[in-house]
Amino acid sequence: MGLKVFDLPPDGVQDGAEAQLDKIQSTSEEVKPQIITEQVSPEDPIIKKVKMPDGVTYPEGSDEYAKIVKEYDLEKPGITAAMRTKLAVHMMKVEIPEAIIDELNEHIDNVVIPANDDYSDGLVGQINRDKRSAQLNFDLFDDGVGSQFKKILDSSCKSFLAHGWGQDVIADAFEAWTVHSYAGDYNPLHDHGCRTDAGLSMIMYLKVPECIQKSPDPAELGGGVDINHASGVVDGYTYFTWGNNNMRDVVALKPVTEEYVKPEKGTLIIFPNWLRHSVNPFFGEGERRTFSSNVNIFNKQNFKIKGKAFSEMSDEEKEGIISQFRGRKKVNKATGAEIKE
Repeated sequence: MGLKVFDLPPDGVQDGAEAQLDKIQSTSEEVKPQIITEQVSPEDPIIKKVKMPDGVTYPEGSDEYAKIVKEYDLEKPGITAAMRTKLAVHMMKVEIPEAIIDELNEHIDNVVIPANDDYSDGLVGQINRDKRSAQLNFDLFDDGVGSQFKKILDSSCKSFLAHGWGQDVIADAFEAWTVHSYAGDYNPLHDHGCRTDAGLSMIMYLKVPECIQKSPDPAELGGGVDINHASGVVDGYTYFTWGNNNMRDVVALKPVTEEYVKPEKGTLIIFPNWLRHSVNPFFGEGERRTFSSNVNIFNKQNFKIKGKAFSEMSDEEKEGIISQFRGRKKVNKATGAEIKE
């Protein structure tokens, strides 16, 4: 949209007169460049650019920007505005290749399930409605699939902290388990525990029953789902909440503080361990199989033992600290000693 303005010569009303395009007075984007602003994320600075009619852009500070702005008299006094979104929580979605998912499921079928190492003692999941319902230990420190997959988890979590918070950290997935849910099984609202001050947790979907696959995806509906009329559209979904706002609050322009996530095979979701979440029961045939893990985070500058920053420690000292923080024990960061409970 916009106006194309043409200047006529003094004899412009006569036959054969040619009108000249006035680039300064014209406002059409087909003729006149536009000054635009871009921002990759709320944490990044706002970048001003000049956009040409053919779509080419030049950033502020470049010779092209200065030349075009002067030629078209673009920078006139006026009001400028920019949205400043404040995030409440970061979550990371990772798509794991199908070949790896198949390998993990085979390992679980042939190793984890036969071992039957019950892990429900420290978990709140009500996974007990079927004889196959179980919450089982997944060894991340074996000589095969577990240790290899741990490398992927540690690398993903390191990337999460680097891109979400700009932090250089060592991520150590120190415990993991699989959840084998059947019709009626559910997980009440809870969060996870880690031994470091900052920690991450994760959920990965390994098997999804057909009855859940057929349900709508909230991500394709603007993040919302209609749970009225006993629709059952969130059966088997994972629910996340990071506040107390209700629908009336949202209408009053307060932020949404909850989200339903549809399970999809191969999807890994990483989030801060304090983020409360739950799993709704489903009612249908098949197994809903997930993998979960907790991850200790060692910030190279902020994590200290006896006043010594993690970055100042030798490789041997780092390995010792990381090993010390694994398992279900607490460590006094002032003395480095284990806290007996």
